[in-house]
Order: sequence, then structure tokens, then C-alpha cells
Amino acid sequence: MPVRPRNVSAFLKRSGWTQAQLAWELGVNQPRISRFIKGLKKPNPELDRALTRFFSDNPTARAIGQDEKPRPVIGARAFR
Repeated sequence: MPVRPRNVSAFLKRSGWTQAQLAWELGVNQPRISRFIKGLKKPNPELDRALTRFFSDNPTARAIGQDEKPRPVIGARAFR
């Protein structure tokens, strides 16, 4: 499952890390993290792989990913 911007934002908030620290850890630049969190850019394959690896290896990040519950689709109709 791909890492979502809200997961990254929640990780930064809970861990106290900065975007720059996360970017350094992932091997990307900080503006790329910022654009991803703001929804301005989808992650390229490099960032996608780095986020997936980080969120599976880092205990704090992994816990945040597991906390996520599926959101209901607003306005969706039930199928009969």
C-alpha cells in the first residue's frame, strides 16, 4: 500500500522530525517532501520506494501507518 501524504504529515508531527530530516533520511530534497505532503506532486518511483521502505522499517512510522483507518467515501450509495 502506498504511503499517503497524511501518513507523512502525522509521522512528522508525532516524531518531532522536520521535513529536512526526513528528506535526508530518504535521500531526497526537502522541497520534494513538502510538495508531496501538500498534494502538489505525486511521488516519483524513487520517493515512493523510499517512503515505503521507511514506513515499513521505522517503528514510529510503521505504527502511524497501522493507525490509519479507511475513510468512508462521502456521498457513496450502498449497493443493493
